[in-house]
Amino acid sequence: MTVALVDFTTGQEAEPVVVGARTGERLDDSEAYVFTAGPAASAVMRGRYEEWGRA
Repeated sequence: MTVALVDFTTGQEAEPVVVGARTGERLDDSEAYVFTAGPAASAVMRGRYEEWGRA
C-alpha cells in the first residue's frame, strides 16, 4: 500500500466505504447495486447498458 487514510489525531487507519446518502447502507454488494446510464448519458452509453439489461 502506498498511501493510507488515517485519523489525524490517533493515526488509526480508516476503512473507507461507500454508503447511500439517504439510507446509510453500504453499497459494496455487487449483486444488489449496479451502474446504469444516467440522464445525461449519450446514446452510445445508453446502448451499452441496454445490452447488459441495465437501462
